[in-house]
Amino acid sequence: MDYQILVDKDKDYPFLLKQIPDRPAKLFVKGKIIPDEENCLAVVGARKYSSYGAQVVRDFFLPLSQANLTIVSGLALGIDALAHQAALKGKKRTIAVLGCGIDRVYPSSHQKLAEAILKNNGAIVSEYPPGTPAYPANFPARNRIIAGLSRATLVIEAGRLSGSLITARLALEYNRDVLAVPGSIYNENSQGTNWLIKKGALPATSFNDIIEALDLPQEEKEKAFVFSPTKEEEMILGLLAKEPRQMDFLIISSGLTASKVAGLLLILELKGLIKKVGINEFSRCR
Repeated sequence: MDYQILVDKDKDYPFLLKQIPDRPAKLFVKGKIIPDEENCLAVVGARKYSSYGAQVVRDFFLPLSQANLTIVSGLALGIDALAHQAALKGKKRTIAVLGCGIDRVYPSSHQKLAEAILKNNGAIVSEYPPGTPAYPANFPARNRIIAGLSRATLVIEAGRLSGSLITARLALEYNRDVLAVPGSIYNENSQGTNWLIKKGALPATSFNDIIEALDLPQEEKEKAFVFSPTKEEEMILGLLAKEPRQMDFLIISSGLTASKVAGLLLILELKGLIKKVGINEFSRCR
């Protein structure tokens, strides 16, 4: 197994991680680490996510290929895996931080995902030596590495006892921005994110909020904004969320004029957000 060991005094040790007081003395790395990489976003959330959480990942990271951004997460079930997959789909680097040795994948069902991360110029890292099992106590500790590698942390769905809140708390301690996706007050998976917002986390309702929080250069913002839907476009996308719809349905449900809906559909097609699947019938591009 090819890997490298980075010591916190090495010049190749990640710059952002080096800034936190409880950084790991050693970092075991498979794949590529870019020491001065700063445009890193940690994405964490519920293991048992809802369709809402999955849709947020799809919609938020649709413009990902247009921005210079690396996604950092924990290769866990749920939102972690969706975040890594979104990065790969956008042909962007992603870094997986493990709570075990880098010679194993936990959960084992994510073996192919781990391989895809490495093939796409990404990295798999851990503070634990090869051979270390995935002990439960390792995971809260690895969360500080996820937060430490990143300029900001985004929480997508989390209950009040979710480990994602540990990552968010650590990010705040490291003076990094925390964003949380708001959700229904009746949904257990939104209790943690809504609580974070009450405590001062930035509410994230679109990819633009992420770009602003990371304070990317203007040219990067412009690239991402090209694909960001307007409120009226979001309304049409919402009506197409579950299944293909006829144009007449969209006109009636939106309350917009036929010419306005036709124009919105054309724009959304050009943006690659929807596609025509029949005569005057449209669906979202998944």
